Amino acid sequence: MSGIGIVNNPRTARNSRLPETGARLARLLGGEGEVRDAATPEALARALEAFRAAGVDTLGVNGGDGTLHVVLAAAAAAWAPAPLPRLLVLRGGTMNTLAGNHGLRGTPEELLAAELARRSAGQAPAVVERDLLRVEAAGRPPLLGFLFGTGAAVTFLDRFYAGARPSPWRAWLLLAHAAASALVGGPFGRTLTRREPLRVESDGEAWADQGYLTLLAGTVPSIGLGFRALSRCAEQPGFFHAVGVHGSLPQVVRLLPRVHRGAPWRRRAALDVVARAVTVEGQAVRFMVDGDLYPAARALRLTTGPGVKILVPPRLTGRPPRD
Repeated sequence: MSGIGIVNNPRTARNSRLPETGARLARLLGGEGEVRDAATPEALARALEAFRAAGVDTLGVNGGDGTLHVVLAAAAAAWAPAPLPRLLVLRGGTMNTLAGNHGLRGTPEELLAAELARRSAGQAPAVVERDLLRVEAAGRPPLLGFLFGTGAAVTFLDRFYAGARPSPWRAWLLLAHAAASALVGGPFGRTLTRREPLRVESDGEAWADQGYLTLLAGTVPSIGLGFRALSRCAEQPGFFHAVGVHGSLPQVVRLLPRVHRGAPWRRRAALDVVARAVTVEGQAVRFMVDGDLYPAARALRLTTGPGVKILVPPRLTGRPPRD
């Protein structure tokens, strides 16, 4: 049986404020599929097993970026070795970077209603194909997502998640605070611009041993707030874009407008490659995957994982174009 299986995360900040969202999605879905709450790994495993057994052709996720990468990792294990079903991103989180990368706007109910209308009209699905990014640390289960970051990316998220409720508006305010603090040598700026010595290799080729402000990698172009730092991510199927930022603070600040519009990085400020595999070694490398923070590791390996077809507005069909 084909249909839609929706994983609803009731613990996201948005869904906690609007706990009736899951029930509204279920009423909209009707006989076209099923909505299951998944607040624990065990509940998620049961939901995915039920969806796989039912033969759903579309996996919906009502949650933000963090929920999405956890669900996709579990789904990849549940469906293996078969391909993943199409992904319906319902923007049910505080931060929805993956949705923003694919032109998805609206509430979870509006996005589901649009998909149901497409099905009712018999229209072909519009999809963008993405490879997932696999992040492995020794002794831990592999993580799957779309974005990876160290250094300044982790420091920024530490501050972002502390205190007031996270929101895109608060992220912009924090970015302005970070830039001002860095320019005057304030405590936050000094922490944000601390260089982390890393040993990095991409496809067996060693990078220069030096301190990096941040190492970014991913299979989507925007890292958030419209900054297209990984604009080469779609150059070749099975590859991802990795960037090691090492320039001086003035060099990096001058590059920000270029990064925001997706223009190429400057070699004097960053090393960037399109790779199948990247290894990262350091004393204790803290990192994030799709905005979720993870404990430090001494060595990490990044590779491309399974592919996924993301349902998007019709104008964005196919593999993403080169930036």
